Amino acid sequence: MIIEISVAVIALAFVVLVAFLIVTLRSMSALLGQTNNTIRELQYDLKDLSKEATDLLQHTNEVTVDVLHKLQSLEPTFDSVKQVGEAVEEITSSVKQASTTVAHTIKTKVTEEARKPLNQKIAAALQLTQIVMDLWQQLKQRQQPAAPTVK
Repeated sequence: MIIEISVAVIALAFVVLVAFLIVTLRSMSALLGQTNNTIRELQYDLKDLSKEATDLLQHTNEVTVDVLHKLQSLEPTFDSVKQVGEAVEEITSSVKQASTTVAHTIKTKVTEEARKPLNQKIAAALQLTQIVMDLWQQLKQRQQPAAPTVK
């Protein structure tokens, strides 16, 4: 009889063990199913994310090309600004030279005029006026061709 009870206890223990294994396997199966679903969702999300990243990179490249094109189109403008600056520098230099020349001429003439009688002074003033007018005309002529046209 002890053998029969022992066999019954062993059989009962085996049934309990199988029941726990079935519960464990079912929970593992459910866990694997959830893991598979999560992996599928991640793959789908990764596809969307990689497509968005590709679109973003493409858009960034287009913007970069556009900016480079616009910078290249501005290059003539910068060249024109440089030429205008050089022209202004030439005009300033010419005006400076002309004013120095006029000042020197006036100073020389005033010194000479102080030594001449009144009639000679009037004649010299008229000559000085003519010199100043000639210098003014030369200055105007220098300024006119120096002004570049802006496109």
